[in-house]
Amino acid sequence: MSEPEKDQKPQGQRSVNLAAAGLAGQIGCVIPVIILGSVLLGLWLDSTFETGKIITLVMVLGSLPVSIYLTFHLAMRAVKEINQSMQPPASSKPNPPKEDETSD
Repeated sequence: MSEPEKDQKPQGQRSVNLAAAGLAGQIGCVIPVIILGSVLLGLWLDSTFETGKIITLVMVLGSLPVSIYLTFHLAMRAVKEINQSMQPPASSKPNPPKEDETSD
């Protein structure tokens, strides 16, 4: 094996690991922000309309499907980026001309 081939495997694995860490970081930040935002908004609306804790409960339960959707969307985007990074770059060199077997 030549040196560039040895370097490509760890580099590819490194990019996959970085993408996975980035995905975990995004999910770890987005989901708590959505849930915390829904709780705070629900508490504010409950105090404004004096409805007890009903609006807070509805807001938190409504934030769960939103969090699941965003998690799925972020994961699919990360998978797409990983697949693109794992593909070999397109060769810019044209194919060498084939020799004509009929000429003597």
